[in-house]
Formats: sequence, structure tokens, C-alpha cells
Amino acid sequence: MTEGHGRAVRHLQLPDPLAEALRWSLAVLAWLIVMAVGSSTAVALGPYGLGSSRTASASAAAAREGALFSGSITSTSHYCSASVVDSPGGDVIITAAHCLPSSPGSTVFVPGYRDGQAPYGIWPVLQTVESTNWTANTDPDYDVAFGVLGALHGKEIEQVVGANRLGVNLGTNQVVTLTGYPDGAGAPITCSNNIAMFGSTQMRIACADYTDGTSGSPWVISGKLGPKHDEGTVLGVIGGFEQGGYTPDVSYSVYFDNNVSLLYQQAISMVR
Repeated sequence: MTEGHGRAVRHLQLPDPLAEALRWSLAVLAWLIVMAVGSSTAVALGPYGLGSSRTASASAAAAREGALFSGSITSTSHYCSASVVDSPGGDVIITAAHCLPSSPGSTVFVPGYRDGQAPYGIWPVLQTVESTNWTANTDPDYDVAFGVLGALHGKEIEQVVGANRLGVNLGTNQVVTLTGYPDGAGAPITCSNNIAMFGSTQMRIACADYTDGTSGSPWVISGKLGPKHDEGTVLGVIGGFEQGGYTPDVSYSVYFDNNVSLLYQQAISMVR
């Protein structure tokens, strides 16, 4: 696959005219929902309410999230977002599949990136795990991937910043927090809101200002399912359904089910 840059990286291919007609119908429905619900949510609730975005404060939880770079580490060169997930080896991140090339090359993950600085180090992505449905067809219903990182100074990334747990089959009766890096931003933005199913395979959220670069941003339930007080559970990532959303105020994620769990099992079984 080809490396993606941002939340709207390519026009996803559909197999036949019937699928194209179905996608067009869904597109019209999505736009009507955005106009009726998504935009009004952020406006009605005002600054820092559900659906409103702000710059994320530096914290232990925010350090688990970071930016993906290919090559130089500058404020304008990060292209996607990702986060650390708990694993036996302590070396796994999760993001959108369109954010990671199958051969990572010079791709690196910078947790807690701020204003050109890498306070927790620069971690090489060594291997990528994605669904064969994504590899073959760039199917947006499989736009999620795991990356296996190399060690840094003798430590694994989870030893340095901690990790969110992976949550699958948790339903959508949840309020989640999104944290990610818009293109060119020196710091991440964050937003919380309710989520809902969109069809049978996608989840939808209304959060303002999630522009290019925020693909892969984790959808996190804060400290509800983990044994640690500050541990979060990631149950989604911003993916490329409808090119990431028709406006920066609406985003989608693959619903995390057993398929995502199988990808995770592949990632934690990989030998570096």
C-alpha cells in the first residue's frame, strides 16, 4: 500500500456501479445528518462543551498519543496521529491503516509531540499489521492498523509513556475523547462527545476542527475499564470513511470488533 498523509488521503475504490449508488445514498444521508446534528452540536454547547475542541494540555494521558512522521521532525511534517496500546511486549501503537505504509521505512512515532520537540523520544516503526481487506481494496471498513515499534535506549515505549487498553465490542453508548494533530499544528487538539453507529460497520462523532493530520486519532474512554485510575480504553480511531468526514466537525471510525482483535493478536505475536 501507499503511505497516506492526513485524514483524506485518497478516493477509496468501489467494486461496481451498485456499490457506487449505495455509497452516494449514504453520502447524502451523512450530509443531512451533519447539517441537522453535527454542526449544531458544537455551536449550541459552546467552548469546551461536548463537541468543542481545544488545545490538549500536556499530561500523562496525552503522552500516550502522538504524531507520525516520515523523515524530518518538524511542525509541518507530521501527517497522521497514533497512540500506544497495552501489549505484552510494550511496543505497539494503533492508528488508521491509511497512515502506515506496509513497509514503514523512515516512519517514526513521536509521543507527546509539542512545538518541534520530542519529550519522550522518537520511536521507529518497524512493522505494520493491517487487514488483507484493506491491503487489497483499501476498504474503509478495515481502515485500522497496528504498528510495532523498535526499542529506544534499551526501553520499550510503554515503559516510558504507559498505554491505553484496547477495547473491542464495547458498543456505542459511550462518551469518548479524541486527541490528535491537525496538519501543521505544534500541539494536539482534544474533544469529547457521544458516539453513535453509522450503518453496521462505522461509528460517527461530532467534534470540531479535526482536519487533515488527525487520521488515526484514538477514541478513548477515560479510566473506566482499566485497573489503573488514569488508564484509558481506545475503542476507535479516525479513519477514512467518506474521506474522513464531509466537514472537519464530523469524523468516523471502524467499529472495533473481533477483526480488530485478530489484528492486535498478530501485532503482539510479531518478532522484531
